[in-house]
Amino acid sequence: MTEKKEIHWTIQLIMVVVFVFILRTFIFGTITVKGSSMEPNFHHGDFVIVNKLAYHVGEPQKGDIAICWLDSGNRRENIIKRVIGVPGDEIDMQIREKGWEWEYVLYINGEEQKEKYIAEAMQQAGTIKYPFVVEEGCYFVMGDNRNASTDSREATVGAIPKENIKGKVIFRIYPFDNVGTIKEMKER
Repeated sequence: MTEKKEIHWTIQLIMVVVFVFILRTFIFGTITVKGSSMEPNFHHGDFVIVNKLAYHVGEPQKGDIAICWLDSGNRRENIIKRVIGVPGDEIDMQIREKGWEWEYVLYINGEEQKEKYIAEAMQQAGTIKYPFVVEEGCYFVMGDNRNASTDSREATVGAIPKENIKGKVIFRIYPFDNVGTIKEMKER
């Protein structure tokens, strides 16, 4: 290889490294799901791609799967949750009895929510006072496995400030038998 070709190849390699660095640092990231709070839709060990720019150029929407920074008490970690309420929404939990059984039912702005992504009846309403109004600049998030999730229903967590919502989950890359976009996942 000539010296000119070596310089050209080195410059291209440096450009690729810089491009990948920028892409990973500012635009896309990856995260491994920890715990069972998002089951049955995400499981411990699932590996997902996160769009870090999504909420810098837009607002979180109801139903988005978001990565949130939790800085509460002795917990400081990224958590994966579903956006349930946006600023101004009134969140309420009401008990529905079914004979000897009962469950909590989620209401947003007085309307019962039909949550197809939930696998079992919700038995825990959390420790916040209901009805709860989501304040400006904050979002109410919950795990899909409502009975095994620490989320906005807990007074120690509460609504998550937008600056603590780090990105939108857009694609699952592991496990390989469940690879796909989050939109595809919602349609399954």
